[in-house]
This record gives sequence, structure tokens and C-alpha cells, in this order.
Amino acid sequence: MLKLPTLGAAFAIAALAAAPAQAQVKIRLGGETQVLDHVNSPSSTTWLTDQWRPSVVGMLGYYVLPFLSIDAEIAEAFRVNPGPGQDSRIGTTFRLGATLDPPLLPFYLRAAVPLHLEPGDFFASMRAAVGTTIGPPVAKLYLELGADFPLGGAGHDFFDQQTVYVGAGLQLNL
Repeated sequence: MLKLPTLGAAFAIAALAAAPAQAQVKIRLGGETQVLDHVNSPSSTTWLTDQWRPSVVGMLGYYVLPFLSIDAEIAEAFRVNPGPGQDSRIGTTFRLGATLDPPLLPFYLRAAVPLHLEPGDFFASMRAAVGTTIGPPVAKLYLELGADFPLGGAGHDFFDQQTVYVGAGLQLNL
């Protein structure tokens, strides 16, 4: 005789599926691209279709709480179709931040301080992002939407430019 699972077993399976992985470390490998870049003065806007600026991104994060990680990220950005006199390489950026990943919610919130290291002058920005992860607890696909705002340095004034980006890749929770 075939026995159907009990209601208690069904709740236990649902709880295990919904519980976050108790990872200590996360590793991300992926890419991102600027969708919109707006400069306030003189006013100019560059869209993805005007100039494609993809980045290769790698991140290492450490969970200080089951739902909060401290992250270090490195990105290398390029212009696929540079304008006359522009270099195709935009440069290297290091981002130190934190990710809040509330349990049982399908999204996370991320804040970081991007530091543009080279080429050119050093400058700092502020990044705010929202994203989601899809897949099993150990290896997930992540999707992220965010914005960068300059804080200062290299001729940038506070919030004189707004950049919106989208990113995706693989996140390993170890």
C-alpha cells in the first residue's frame, strides 16, 4: 500500500527549501553593464544603445550574520564601441560593501563604496542595489539592478552624475 506524506513531513520539506543556506563565505563571478549614465553639468545622458560599457565582476563575501555579509568586489570595465579618441578600457574599481539578504524574502539589498583606482584619477562613489538569487542554496544565479552616485574626487562633485546598471552571474555559497 502506498502511503502519502503526512502534513508534518510536507511542512518540514517546505521549511528546508525556504531556509537560507548557512554559508560562511560567498563567491560571485559575473558581469554588469551600464544602462544609463547621466551627467548633470553640462547635461548629457548616455544610454546602453549609445555606448556599451560592460564590466567583468568578482566578489568575495563573508557572512557576519546569516542574513548579512560584508563584501569585497573588483570590477574591470570596458567600452565595446569607444568614441573617437576614447580608450576602450574604462578601468579597475574596487567596491567594499554589505549585503542584507532577509530570510524568506525573494530579494536582497546591497550598499557599497566603489573606489575607481585606475586609469586616471582616483574617485569614490556610493552604490545602492537590489537583486535576487535563483537556484539551489549552494550555486545560484544572481540578478541585480543598481545605481552609482559620485561622492567626490577627480573633478566629481557630490551627486553630479548618476549611473544605472544591471548585472548577473553565478553566486557560490560555501
